Amino acid sequence: MARFFRISFISFKALLGWLDPKMYIIYKIIDPALQMIFYTTMVQFVYKSQDITPWILGNAFLLCTKNAVFAVGGMLRSDRDQGTLQLIIASPSNKLYVFLARAFFNVLDASFTVIIGLIIGVIFFGLNFTGTNILAFALSILVAMIGGMGIGLVLGSIALVMREIHLFLNVSNMILYILTGASFSRERLPEGMYLLSNLIPITRSIDASRIIIAKGNLLSALQLLGIDLMIGSVYIFIGFVLYGYFEYKARVSATLEAY
Repeated sequence: MARFFRISFISFKALLGWLDPKMYIIYKIIDPALQMIFYTTMVQFVYKSQDITPWILGNAFLLCTKNAVFAVGGMLRSDRDQGTLQLIIASPSNKLYVFLARAFFNVLDASFTVIIGLIIGVIFFGLNFTGTNILAFALSILVAMIGGMGIGLVLGSIALVMREIHLFLNVSNMILYILTGASFSRERLPEGMYLLSNLIPITRSIDASRIIIAKGNLLSALQLLGIDLMIGSVYIFIGFVLYGYFEYKARVSATLEAY
């Protein structure tokens, strides 16, 4: 277990090692805070309502995309560009073990970013946690972040064989804003897109958090979280399978340096 945490911390530190304290505050606190204020103010204007709690929660949860999409999504591609991917492939360590370890601290960091968004919701928009089951709400954040990391690992594996990674990641990020129901009800989506949204992790975690903060049926919220956790696990598995497949293709075609 100590080795797991060591791998996870070193990988996370390498990913954000270029940030000094000032840049970290700007990138991980001020930027998410401004993003939260912008999207929530826009939703408040559109809905002409003072009670925008569901949308505050949705936009706070989607702040995890900074870690899930851009950090984890670019992590494997960064390994290739910096020449360390070959070392990971050649290592005798269990690849799934390494795969999960490298995402672990990003789950914690993403949870911190979501908490920043919720604090902004409390300060500027009157988000009220009075009477809320805090443990259940914290669980909804954790499950959402696991699902987000699953998405990031899938995107990162695909990005290994793409040139325009930033365009790909930005488009993927915007798709999440559309399909998760963060800023508007998913029932407004066309039928095909609504069905697709049911396959996206985070979606049910957002719904569960809304139920929990509204003091609704806790069992219903936990069921949604259970489903979301299973979907997130499937995404992690798919990401690992894609990673293994591209590794195999690189070995067979002798293109490991280009992998």
